Amino acid sequence: MYAKFDTTAPTPRTRRHRRIAAAVLVTLAALAVIAVVTAPDGSAEPTGFACEEPTGPDLFAGSVPGDTTSGPAAIFGFNHAYYVDRSAEQARRFLTPDSVIAAGDRLQTGIDAVPADTRHCGSISSLSSFGDAARWKVTVGEFRPGIEPWIAEQTITTRTLDGATLISEITATPA
Repeated sequence: MYAKFDTTAPTPRTRRHRRIAAAVLVTLAALAVIAVVTAPDGSAEPTGFACEEPTGPDLFAGSVPGDTTSGPAAIFGFNHAYYVDRSAEQARRFLTPDSVIAAGDRLQTGIDAVPADTRHCGSISSLSSFGDAARWKVTVGEFRPGIEPWIAEQTITTRTLDGATLISEITATPA
């Protein structure tokens, strides 16, 4: 009438099989949690990525491809080549021939050190103009998956040469 249960003590072999099964289940559960936490959410941008709209007529913000028609456009173009195209050759198109940034393989080495799925956003405002040159206050946010955003403050000097505006110098702005 009552169910009969096996009440014999487990053998060392049975205990080992149970431990292995438990370890496999725990590992699968941990992998499932990791997969859920790190899975893309369907957007092309990491969590926390936001590129704010400019708040004034002399402020520029974004991560657009850019061109050589103005200082902000050249800065956007350089950053797009760096973070999106991941190409020193493309980035050099936005640099003056005498820029030390373009020298050697350091530019590509820097690009390669940034994870490929990093997103960026630049914020640009004018500091001063003199002759064919202009200085810009630039804030670049790097948004790498899984870590807090990194913000770089820079001063970038652009020069207009033969109708093209190019970057001649990038310096870190002291905190």
